[in-house]
Amino acid sequence: MEYSDIIKNMRRFGSSDAEICQSTLGIAPEEISPLVIVSPGWPPERLFAPEEITPLVQASPLFGFRLWRIETGGKQATYVRTGFGAPMVMDALLLLGLTRPEQILFISSVGALSKEISVGDILLPRVSSCGDGAGRYLSADPWRDAYGEEQTPEAAMLRRLAELTDKICQDHSVAWHYGNTLCVDTIVAQYMHLERIIECGYDSVDMESAVAFKAARRMGIPAAALLHVSDNSVLDQSLLSARDNHGGRAYRSFVRKEVLPKIVRALFFE
Repeated sequence: MEYSDIIKNMRRFGSSDAEICQSTLGIAPEEISPLVIVSPGWPPERLFAPEEITPLVQASPLFGFRLWRIETGGKQATYVRTGFGAPMVMDALLLLGLTRPEQILFISSVGALSKEISVGDILLPRVSSCGDGAGRYLSADPWRDAYGEEQTPEAAMLRRLAELTDKICQDHSVAWHYGNTLCVDTIVAQYMHLERIIECGYDSVDMESAVAFKAARRMGIPAAALLHVSDNSVLDQSLLSARDNHGGRAYRSFVRKEVLPKIVRALFFE
């Protein structure tokens, strides 16, 4: 399915792209910057200073998306907080596609499934596989089971992101990894299947990066993901446990406050 087909069907139910954007994103298309940062749950204050952030939409019609304009280093980006889960991220990206952004950076948390990956490390998915239900709607045949279908970031953007991540992480003695990630629809029920997920070769799980890559590829827009390791179930540091009792709190906080913002700035604002 081509993105043009998706647009045609959206236009069947909206008189213009501007009307569709206004009634779903809560903003005019021309107010969206060419550079877009999308996160399911992170507020922009995690990455930028207050004076660099301008609120645009508090809660968009229909979806409740939140949007901000980021201005720093003489450049601008639009920051979108979608809410959690593949359907929210997919719909946000498809709607943002009406504004034809030049690049999309997906940023969020990820759970590790490898003893080689520590809580607080950075992970760049080289492959994100579909374990969600939303992505099937981007296929020509949504009745076909797409579970396990592999999605990838845009190669040149991933290469640039990896170069910057490697340099900045070396400067700060922080570990980073390429990831082979499975995207799931559930936090709680996934724990019944972790052994099988690991057996299939996955070293991490998140909820949205696969559909983000698939939607961006349908639109022909370069996209990559920058993920921060929040937990590691194979080290008994799951989201359901008292993770801070296992140590590493200071390291995780340092990476979140100091290292991730530098990577984002180097990618989009320098």
